[in-house]
Amino acid sequence: MLYVLGAVLLVIALFIFKKSGCFFKSFFTSALGGVGALCAVSALSYFIPLTVGFNWYSLAFSVLFSVPGVVFLLLSKTFIF
Repeated sequence: MLYVLGAVLLVIALFIFKKSGCFFKSFFTSALGGVGALCAVSALSYFIPLTVGFNWYSLAFSVLFSVPGVVFLLLSKTFIF
């Protein structure tokens, strides 16, 4: 069920990138923002006890869903785990 939800969200995100007119520019800008947000959260983990594991899954999630994806990772880490 979780994989189906992720696939649907990925298709929606790719559709939004396609509608913007410049697919690659919008995708890479979004990916850069997501990786930057993930790095910022990792850097702030020295000062606050909230952290996200920096692995391939979190990196891929932050690339595909940008800053909202990183916020979702933080919220899921806080409330679910």
